[in-house]
Amino acid sequence: MGRYLLLLVVVVAAFQDLWASGGRTDGLSRWGTTWGKHNHRGAASSRSRASHLSRIKPEQQNNTEILAQVGGRVTIKCYTRFLGNEIVTWLKRDEDHLLTAGSQVYSSDVRFSVAHIKNQDLWQLSLRDVRLSDAGLYECQLTTHPPTSLFFTLKVVEARAVIEGQPATHFHLGHTLRLHCIVERATEEPMYIFWYHNGSMVNYYPNKPDRISKHSYSSILTINNLTWSHAGDYRCEPPLASPASITVHITRPPAAMQNTGEGRGVGAGGGGRIMVGVGVALSFSPPIVPWSSPLYLLFCLLAASW
Repeated sequence: MGRYLLLLVVVVAAFQDLWASGGRTDGLSRWGTTWGKHNHRGAASSRSRASHLSRIKPEQQNNTEILAQVGGRVTIKCYTRFLGNEIVTWLKRDEDHLLTAGSQVYSSDVRFSVAHIKNQDLWQLSLRDVRLSDAGLYECQLTTHPPTSLFFTLKVVEARAVIEGQPATHFHLGHTLRLHCIVERATEEPMYIFWYHNGSMVNYYPNKPDRISKHSYSSILTINNLTWSHAGDYRCEPPLASPASITVHITRPPAAMQNTGEGRGVGAGGGGRIMVGVGVALSFSPPIVPWSSPLYLLFCLLAASW
């Protein structure tokens, strides 16, 4: 009697597990399909807005926030399609300072320029070599009756470079050094990112064993087969951003690691041995069989009858 009760419990549990997993899969599929449709619709809507910027209404572009980084260039766009073909005057409102009137620049600051794109009914105020003091409220004023004004808030940030990891790190002799530099708070992609070792640029070392790969806002420095000469200070320096530095110490690996050749640094050596142990454990562990597997049910039936 006990064997039949055990068999009944196993069968009920198997069907419950199969039903629950099937329900979750269907639910995820329906959710994924719905999300895909909404995501596709959102992307199409973004492209539509981007292609019709010239049709933007005054109340939609008023009080717009614009972000710029120190040392970079910024352009403030004022569309006048719905306001008539009027002359635009640009002012820095929080300082009550006249910048331009029409196509004429009245500011003594040579960093300002103005452009009128007639086929788009667009007036652009451009500013190069942005400074922190340039942040504030800018006004696009049209000579209508009464005058119409659109306001733009310029925010200025300072970009900086960051090297992942601790300020000082240790690597073993003969192993691989990998440093990852990321440019944060940047509003425009840096044209280059230079690496320095003890004050000397390593990007263009002749016959160097280094490998530098640049991505949009980051750079990775890789040095294989470390020697004692690779110790010292490393600096990552992008344009228009504060640099970042890190100190690298080279140490002799333990005798056990010299025999196995595992690990990339003091911390990475132990991690390499742990990963090897996990791989061996997984390769010899028995496979996990779900409740809904027919093979497992057959095994239970044979065990119960036996």
